[in-house]
Parts: sequence; C-alpha cells; structure tokens
Amino acid sequence: MDKKTNSSSRTKKENITLAKILRRPLVRLVLLVIIIVLVVLLVRGILVNNKDEDTTLVGYQKLINVTDSKYTFVDLDGKVKTYEGYTSMDDFYYDVTCVSRLSEDNGVTEMALINKNNKEVVKYGEYNSYTQVVGGKFYKVEKDGKYGVIDYDGKVIIEPEYDYISVTTVQEATEVVFECQKENMYTFINESGIKLLETDVALHSISYANKFNSDYDTIIYISLNDERRYFDLVTGEELFQDIDDVNISYNIMESNGKISFYDEKSKLKTEIDTSEDYSFDARVYFREYVVLEQRNVSTGNREYKYTVYDNKFKEVLESENRINPVQDIDGNVYFIINETDGVKIVNENKKEVKVEGYEFNGNNINNLQFLVLNPIGDTSKYEAYTFDGKQVLTNIAEYTQKGMGLIVQSYNDSGTLEKFILLGDGVKVPLGENDEVNANEYYLTIENLQDELVSVVDKDGNIKLDKVQGTKAFYVEDYIGIQSGDTINIYDIKTGNQTFSYVLTDYLNRDETVNVIELTTGYYSFGGNTILEK
Repeated sequence: MDKKTNSSSRTKKENITLAKILRRPLVRLVLLVIIIVLVVLLVRGILVNNKDEDTTLVGYQKLINVTDSKYTFVDLDGKVKTYEGYTSMDDFYYDVTCVSRLSEDNGVTEMALINKNNKEVVKYGEYNSYTQVVGGKFYKVEKDGKYGVIDYDGKVIIEPEYDYISVTTVQEATEVVFECQKENMYTFINESGIKLLETDVALHSISYANKFNSDYDTIIYISLNDERRYFDLVTGEELFQDIDDVNISYNIMESNGKISFYDEKSKLKTEIDTSEDYSFDARVYFREYVVLEQRNVSTGNREYKYTVYDNKFKEVLESENRINPVQDIDGNVYFIINETDGVKIVNENKKEVKVEGYEFNGNNINNLQFLVLNPIGDTSKYEAYTFDGKQVLTNIAEYTQKGMGLIVQSYNDSGTLEKFILLGDGVKVPLGENDEVNANEYYLTIENLQDELVSVVDKDGNIKLDKVQGTKAFYVEDYIGIQSGDTINIYDIKTGNQTFSYVLTDYLNRDETVNVIELTTGYYSFGGNTILEK
C-alpha cells in the first residue's frame, strides 16, 4: 500500500473516531450544557444592555461619623457598609457619592466620585469641586475657576468652560435645562449636551409645558424680551418662533385661532383650524387623555362638541354632551357622559353601559371604587354603582370620598341612619360617632380621638389592625407608628403584628428612604432588627 493510500486511511479513521466521540451520550451532555451556558450569558448580556436606566433615589443613608476618616452607611436592605480613608463623604444618590481625602504627595484636599463598591467613578484631582444638582443625577463641577456638568456616571455633559451655570426645573419636569454664562453670552443646553440657544439678551426666562405623559417633558420656550423661541427639550430642535402670545400647556398650543397638539417627541400630530365663532378649552386628565371642548358662541343657542384624545393625540371619543373622565382604584379610565335619559359609562375600549334615569355630579374623579349617581334633577338622594353599571347601594343620604373609600350615611330597612365605609365588593365597615377616617395610598385609618383607638383597613375592607390603643404617629410603606403615652409602637400592617417599640426620649431621627430609626442606643429597622449599636 503506498503512502497516499495510508494517508487516506488515517484520515478516514480519524474522521470516524471524531464522529463516534460526538455520538457518545456524555459528550453530547457536556456540549448541551456549554450551549445552554452560552445562551444564558448572551441573553443576560442583552437584558443588561437594554434595561431601563434606574432613576430611583437609591443608595445608602449615612448613619454615623465615627471619626474623621470612617463613615458607616446602611442600604435599602438594611445592610451596613463602612468606608475609611476619607475626610468627608456625602450621602449616596444613584449609588454614587462625592468624597474627599488628603493627598499623600502634597497634603492638599482632593475630591472624587466613588460608587457604593468603593470604586472611583471620577478620579481624584479631575475637578476641584462637585455640587449635586437634580437630586444627584448630575454634578456641577469646577476646574480652574470654570464650571461644567457631568452625570452620576462621570460622563461629561458640559465641558468646564463657563463662568456660571444654573439649573432650571419647573414643577415635575423630568428633563432640565442648564443655563450657562460666559462673559456676556448665555447658552441654554439640555441634558444630552445639545445647545438649544445662545443669546446676549440678559433679560430672559425659561418655561415648560406641563408634563402630559410619563416619559418626559417635551416643549419649552425661552422668552427673550418680547420674543419666544420654542424647542423640543430632548432633541434640541427648534419648533418655531412666535412674537404673538401663545398659550402652551401639556404640549397643546393655542395661537391665532388654531389649536396644535404635539406628541412626546414634539412632532405635530393634530391641528384644528377654527373660526372666530368658536372658543376652546383643552384639559388634560391623568396624563393620559385630553378633553377638547369647542363651543359655538355666534348664535343664541350655544352648540358644544367634546372630543377626547389620548397622549398620542389619537381621537378616542366624541360627544355633544360633556365628557367627564374618571379613574378607578386600579388606574382604569372611564368616560362618564350625562345624556337626557341617563348616564353613559364608556371604558377605554369604547365599551359602554347605560344607567337610565340617573346623572353623574361627582366632584372626585380619581381613585374611585364606585360611581355615585343621583336621579336626574334630584340631588337629595344618591346610589352607588360599579363601573359596569351594577347597583351596589341605595338610600344614600350623604357621602364623602376618602382615598379608595366612600364614607356613607345611609338609611337601613328600618329607616335608621347608619354611618360606614363602603369598600370593595360592597363591604361595609361600621363607623362610630367619634370615628375619624383618613387615607393614604393603600390604607384607611379609623381613629377614635375620644377613646384614642386606631384601626386600619385595606381597600377590600379587611381589618388589618383592630382598635389599637393610641393615636396615629406616622405611616411608612406597610408600617404604622402608633403613639401611646410617651411610647411609639410600630406595627406591620400586612400581618397586624407589633414589630418595634421605643420611647420618645430615646428618639433622634427617622429616615424613610432606608426605613431606619435612630435612637440614642443605635439604629433599628421598622421591622425591629438592630442595624448598628452605638
């Protein structure tokens, strides 16, 4: 057999051997495990890269400054961490804080940003000073007498080249504008570092459209003397200039007989051209819907038209009768329309029910468990209905809304007036003459101030605490503090159990961010755990 034949035989033998190996169960199992691990790592990487930015106020609360170079913090889970070697430390925001230390080379104080794992986010000596702005989301930094802006990850938003920087926020603005001054020039820069406008006009102001959706504010205008310049706050794009008076609210602009709607990226979605015979009113509800009222004022008989748009400015509903948006306890929105023969209840999917012979005159429009209706033209009596038009309670003489509960005075079958809280599934929680009801987002508190008794019920009428002696001191999430004499007793509302107790003379501070109580003896959680002894 020649060398060529031998070579071919060896190659064939090697190939057969590899195939046999791959058919072995153990080898297949190992390969399968490797593939699964690789897939998991790939998916995890994708999720990490695509996850939303955490903009919650997070991190650690500084508990105690033991020495000039030792700081103890507690995190949201009650875990304690200690940091040493610093002459000063701020509290953590977005898991980042500013620290200072003395340089070993020249004894000069240096500053840096570190994360909760004690790693440098911005190295020592990069900037001379740091000032937290916008709740720690950004830092105004100074270097060689000039100012700039960085974010909490250390990314440079504005280079330190300005003589002065201020931050403009309005109401619940989620995006901010940095006003930067250099000599006699003013530059307006957004969070991405995009310059919106540069001007030498010293008399100026910035205004925002109110936030319509939950993402971000979208339109601002900068007033320069008698001129207004309108910008998309996120992209930096200038929308238009207008020297006339433009009414701007919730991305709804009214000018020159027109109403213009802009979406969350400040693109024109709808423009209604009107004549002088019509006047308008546009109102936003729950940051989800806007109701546009158009009324013809040119004739003796006024003609009305009501149109509902969603926050993408897509038309949802139209009626000649007033549309009243209301929101239930679960956040669902319904449109209540009083017609000549009854009340129409329309849900967000345009499914409707009718309650004949009744009308809606409610003042409260959100966090409702029931609709209270009265006979058309008769406000002396009321009835409670579900949002699908089912009757829950009749013979209501008086009612008030307290959070998710309805405080009712109603006549029973024997004609006696009873007072109670009406909650989920029509559950009635009786109220005494001296009982006072208060509400937070999740619970109702019943306080008898005369006898000093506290009870807590949830939205379904379940009694979580029943006539505990004392007066309500505070709520913190699912914990309630009740004061009895000079003692504060803390209860876990979910279980009804008492978790902690302290006397007021030992009390120093309470931090709700990380649920910590500071006493003269140490730091404790609301659940009764000892975090750190002094």
